[in-house]
Amino acid sequence: MRNLRVAVVGGGIIGAATARRLALTDADVTLFEKEDRLAAHQTGHNSGVVHAGLYYTPGSLKARLCRRGVELLQTFTTDKGLPYDECGKVVVALDESELGRLDAIFSRATANGVPGIRRIGGDEITAIEPHAVGIAALHSPHTAIIDFVAVTRALANDVVAAGGTVRTGTAVTAIREAGEQVVVDIPGDQLAFDLVITCAGLQSDRLAHTSGDTRDPRIVPFLGDYLLLEPDAAAKVRGLIYPVPDPR
Repeated sequence: MRNLRVAVVGGGIIGAATARRLALTDADVTLFEKEDRLAAHQTGHNSGVVHAGLYYTPGSLKARLCRRGVELLQTFTTDKGLPYDECGKVVVALDESELGRLDAIFSRATANGVPGIRRIGGDEITAIEPHAVGIAALHSPHTAIIDFVAVTRALANDVVAAGGTVRTGTAVTAIREAGEQVVVDIPGDQLAFDLVITCAGLQSDRLAHTSGDTRDPRIVPFLGDYLLLEPDAAAKVRGLIYPVPDPR
């Protein structure tokens, strides 16, 4: 019996993880990425934070997946020899108006089983982050940062090691069903698979449209900012410093 032929479209961390999981089940997997390298878009343009699960509603799927994902990521990075920096995180309340929201986060984090989470006073903040100031904070010592590009490459290496194929610089322009097969259009060629999974990130709606679907729902991206300190200033910040989220 022949192996299932699967195409995964999108070489970010989701696509690479999906392709790896399928390749390890003996599927014949091809991972397509339109850029000349993996993790060139959203995966390679984020702060690299491995969240511990402070904010999510206890018992929710997001809360459970967050904690489980941390465990799996720790195991994977250990197995692959990838850096995993538990630099820690403080969520700092600047004044009394923020204390209620800070306590609510503490309750959620405790219910979610975030390891080592504790509420600290203003004097303890400077012991952890000498240049941070506030009246109270939450300290999550096991919140980490990681190079998600390196993780993506390691996932893709496992795909190749399992007999799969990673094709960078190959844009998938359309997908269509043809009987029991699914045909993937790439520049100058058409390839048939038993199954196609799209993990195209911010391009997902565009790929869906070129494949005959409607334009809705559309993806509306929002940009966030994060800062990297120059080496001579890096000692001023030991880990991650967050404000108390304001729903307004």
